[in-house]
Amino acid sequence: MIAATALLGAAGIGVGLPGLPNTRPAFAQSSQQPLFPELRTDGTRAATPQAFDPYDLRAAPLTRGTRIDPSLIDRLEQSGDTPGDDRRDPAGTDAGLLPPDPRDATDTDDASSQEFDLFSGPAAAPQGRAATSRPAAPVRSFDPEPEAADVADEALAEDPRDAPAFSARPRAGGPAGAVRAVAPRNPPLAAGIADEAPAVDSPLRTSRTVITPERAPVTASDTDPFAPLGVRAGRFMLYPELIQTLGASTNIDDAVDGESGIFSETTISARLLSDWSRHEAELNGSLTYRRNFAGDTPEDPRAALDGRLRLDLDRLTTATLRGAIDYAREDTVDISDSFVGTDQADRLQGSLSGQLERRFGRLVVSGTGTLARTAYADLPAGAIDQDYTTLTATLRTGYEISPAIMPFVEASLGRRLFDVPGEEADGAFDRDALLPALRGGVALDFTEKLRGEIALGYAWNRPDDDRGEVTSAPTLDASLVWSPQRGTEVTTALRTRFEPESSGRATTVAYEGSLGLRHALDTRTELTATALAEFSNSTIPGDDETLLTGEAGFTYWLHRGFAVTGLYTHRQLYTDDGTGDYGSDTLRIGLKLQR
Repeated sequence: MIAATALLGAAGIGVGLPGLPNTRPAFAQSSQQPLFPELRTDGTRAATPQAFDPYDLRAAPLTRGTRIDPSLIDRLEQSGDTPGDDRRDPAGTDAGLLPPDPRDATDTDDASSQEFDLFSGPAAAPQGRAATSRPAAPVRSFDPEPEAADVADEALAEDPRDAPAFSARPRAGGPAGAVRAVAPRNPPLAAGIADEAPAVDSPLRTSRTVITPERAPVTASDTDPFAPLGVRAGRFMLYPELIQTLGASTNIDDAVDGESGIFSETTISARLLSDWSRHEAELNGSLTYRRNFAGDTPEDPRAALDGRLRLDLDRLTTATLRGAIDYAREDTVDISDSFVGTDQADRLQGSLSGQLERRFGRLVVSGTGTLARTAYADLPAGAIDQDYTTLTATLRTGYEISPAIMPFVEASLGRRLFDVPGEEADGAFDRDALLPALRGGVALDFTEKLRGEIALGYAWNRPDDDRGEVTSAPTLDASLVWSPQRGTEVTTALRTRFEPESSGRATTVAYEGSLGLRHALDTRTELTATALAEFSNSTIPGDDETLLTGEAGFTYWLHRGFAVTGLYTHRQLYTDDGTGDYGSDTLRIGLKLQR
């Protein structure tokens, strides 16, 4: 009973006991000075009270009626756990009765107090402190709103190498919060035989402007001094751009026996990206005007527009809508051999497609519908109308082996419809055709290292008229982006298309491929190189063509909104009979403005 009373009294006055952490409450630290001075009437000065340790049972001031059992102190001294001693166990069974003693805390940041073990691996972060080194965040076309914990982790990343390389969704907030938009291009939803219009910055464009790629992710996007800030427009971010170039070419018209000359080219482009917590949208546009000061074609205007809208219907279902329009002037000889020696014609190509995707565990099923339209204007007088529409339905089934690898198979059925039938000596010719196809491939998503898909298949072009020739050929379609190291990006694009001949009796199988390299030499300088190849295999003997193009360029940033660009291009066309061969070398130097 006496021992129990002593324990309760000691706990009431903050006395340290064996197995309890040595903690000094705030009231104990201030109790060394008396609250009221002692009053004396005999003229002597009051003695200064001795400082005491509230965790020492011997020095603890006891309240009236409190008794300490001397045997308790003796037992504590014999066990070595004398009250007030620093050898108490802070993790004892009674550790929760009193706050921890500051003397029991160890300095976890002091490396000298930790034992070194070669095979123990990196030390764990102290409890309550966020790690400042972590894997880079996965790259997606658009990111959802960041969680509060993610924002805190980004703020704690003292070393730029520890922060995510780049983000696909731009954020507002000035230079410190701007994020470079490095979202993947807007590729078609269906295979090449569906005849969808290409994206504005498609690498398969053979008549595009000077290469001005997106800035490569050299370091964390927040620290990129030359990343565009953009302009906020509600819940969207707008990225405008202006490029002015001057160039010289040995064959300014890219034609047989073409003459050399100089030209001026102006390109205005813009990109609009959504900043939504759910769903995503993008809109890309480009307008180019080229003025030739020599040759047979004084003007060459081009325009392109594409957009995409993704709707997250629920956790497992996604709907995607895509549209694209492409305008250019095309040599009429490329439309039909009967148009040799005539002027250029206006070509307008547009497409609208929709896709619905549903997940069933690891199984992913999607259906895609595509409507594509190609129309020509200013054809030579008396020429047969060449406008046609292509309708395609595609069904794909994939199995997700892992989040990074998903093989798939798909089947499609297309229908090409000409506005008017063809005219032959033996009467009208029905140029409509059926376009069935089968494909198999794999979709890859290794975050920022490798992403995209590649597919191999077989397709047929079956004319409705029995006088037409059935064409069949293997198909190869791919869109891959590979980053071997930070600041370097390799892109690959492959496409297979069916191009109907003007009479409808023959069909050309066109294989297109592009291999591009983009390397950030430093924060100011980017180097680019591209190789393009196009092989047209026609069912008409002697009508095959091979077009090879090589490009090498640079971009040097003088300011966040101002850069100098340069590009060298070599183009060579080979034909079976050699009558249409030509070559050209073009050099461009330009200025780029961005916001």
